[in-house]
Amino acid sequence: MEKTPCLVSVESAFAESKALYEGSFEEDGERVRISWCQPEEEKGEGDSRFLLSYRVSEKVLRMTRRGATESEMTFQAGEKTEGIMRTAHGDFDLQMETSRISFFEEDEEIVEEEGRKYLLKRAYLDYEMCFPNQDPMPNTMIFEIRIAK
Repeated sequence: MEKTPCLVSVESAFAESKALYEGSFEEDGERVRISWCQPEEEKGEGDSRFLLSYRVSEKVLRMTRRGATESEMTFQAGEKTEGIMRTAHGDFDLQMETSRISFFEEDEEIVEEEGRKYLLKRAYLDYEMCFPNQDPMPNTMIFEIRIAK
């Protein structure tokens, strides 16, 4: 798969602001991979590296984060899946119940950012995250991928 530069933004119930981050995009018909770096929530902790890997035929999304907080989560619509989050305060087992994954199923559009043209693709993820002994936390994530033209 050939890597193409892109800009990534993520909206989420857990994110305070929406910003654009430089990353790379790869697609070969069977798999889509998007990677990017963004600053940690706590200043001075460096950057987190993110990787989304979507298996098209299986409709399975894997999201990995590396940095001060690390996590590995797998999502599949209509399924309960497991993941892990590693923090300075310990490791946490997670369960996710995914209600929707929509990966580039909507119309694409051409957008302009800082004088450059990009192909804009969107992915959506609706799920509930369950930490042990806590009520489920619903979340919707919207990924906007601006692929360099």
